[in-house]
Amino acid sequence: MYKGEPIQGIKFYNLLEKSEEFTSELGKVTLASGKLEAELIIHLEKHNVKGKYKRATLGTLIEKLEQNELLDKNMISALRMISKQRNYITHNIYALFIDQLDETILQKNDLLDSDVHLYIERAWQLNENINGLADIIKQKNER
Repeated sequence: MYKGEPIQGIKFYNLLEKSEEFTSELGKVTLASGKLEAELIIHLEKHNVKGKYKRATLGTLIEKLEQNELLDKNMISALRMISKQRNYITHNIYALFIDQLDETILQKNDLLDSDVHLYIERAWQLNENINGLADIIKQKNER
């Protein structure tokens, strides 16, 4: 299917959109994000932190955890990094390929059509990282 030919901008985005593998991995990122957010809410509630968290963003949950010193600095850093990566791939990928955003987390220049596999790998890795963090928080919640 992929021939290793140069491709740029919206044409590459269209390849991503048509890739069942990429969209499947992106869907898994979304599911893992929901799991992580739910575990963070449980953690806040377990420690009697007042507030309405059911509709809070991942960033807001991380802020509350930090303000209440419920997780160590390394975990807060990891959560912030994951949040940034997740937001980028789920909210900004289209903007990246229509040149509304500079290349930062994901490559947009000098791409080949076969680089769809690179994007699949990045989404897969992000899913693994989010699930790993969610499992760590879940273990803390079960103590």
